[in-house]
Amino acid sequence: MIWILYLILFVLSFTLSVLGAPTWMFILLLILFVAASFLTLLYPLMWQKDAEKVKRYLLKSKQPYHRFLHAFLYEEESEAEARLTKIRQDQARKYAEIMLFTQQERWNDAKPLLKNMKKSDLTLYYSAIVAMEEGRLANYEKHKTQLKDPHYVTWLTVEELRRNGNKNEALTILEKQISTLGGLKLLSALHYKNKLQHSN
Repeated sequence: MIWILYLILFVLSFTLSVLGAPTWMFILLLILFVAASFLTLLYPLMWQKDAEKVKRYLLKSKQPYHRFLHAFLYEEESEAEARLTKIRQDQARKYAEIMLFTQQERWNDAKPLLKNMKKSDLTLYYSAIVAMEEGRLANYEKHKTQLKDPHYVTWLTVEELRRNGNKNEALTILEKQISTLGGLKLLSALHYKNKLQHSN
């Protein structure tokens, strides 16, 4: 898709130069090109409603973090661990480690990472998960109330219901949420649903 945008940029730039267009038109064209490229890259990760298309995007991506996410969600744990070692960007690697450690229930490995990272919805969510697991209810509630993203709050509510033996109610809430999600959140919710269906 990006190569099509480059081709359009080239054709339009050439046409404008032949027509002797003013400089501001070239600047506007460049701004539109950058915005379109940005949206093309973000759309599958944030808004795409077809889970298979998001999955294929992650699989084909050259970004190590995206390849890790695919392995984490769809492949063996050992493959996710191997992909993790290829992530060079420090913050992305730490996020990947937090996700993996939490899935492996390695709470003592996840906690120092969460403590030293900048506060975000993702770190607050995983901090709440760790606190819930360790029975630190005050910390759990604190993290949960600080979350700004309602989807993360829903996932915590679903987990509370599961732990209290209300698995069917938890699945009903999750199913309703899935119909509203796109991109990586859609894949995450489907992954969580699969785990929930196979849990006690």
